[in-house]
Amino acid sequence: MAAAAAGARSEVLLDEKAALERAFAGKDVERRTVYLTAEQVARVEKAARSRVSSPVVTVFEAHDETGVTGRAVLDTFVVRTMPASVLTVMAPDGRVRMSLVLRFSEPPDYLPREGWLRTLEGRSLDDDLWPGRGVQAVTGATLTVQGLTEAVRRALALDALVLRSPR
Repeated sequence: MAAAAAGARSEVLLDEKAALERAFAGKDVERRTVYLTAEQVARVEKAARSRVSSPVVTVFEAHDETGVTGRAVLDTFVVRTMPASVLTVMAPDGRVRMSLVLRFSEPPDYLPREGWLRTLEGRSLDDDLWPGRGVQAVTGATLTVQGLTEAVRRALALDALVLRSPR
């Protein structure tokens, strides 16, 4: 019973408030829900080369007196059989500023170290943003690396095609 309780506690790695403070320290952050049209879903999936799990997306936008300082997309996906949630934070120019794993329900051994996530910083959506190409593969965490990379690709595509485009 104690092992089950310990496993349940380790599932949430970072709550939303702590993640947003880390991503946008000292900035005003607006949380909103974006409802993608079928056309937007198709465009994001084509650009990301990854399926969008839901047309309802949670987005955060940080502001200061100069305007938008960054955006973030919260994405939840299934790794092997259990869910994971990642917050992909983008700079105003659309490059990855950071990726934070908020929830991970698979065994902890399947989660790459935080240093691996830092290798995604500064990246944009291109053909090298795949494990085994420009993204380092991690032995023992193949499905997690694939899932995290696809979540980042979806966030970058969503940012470029929906969030930064004229409304």
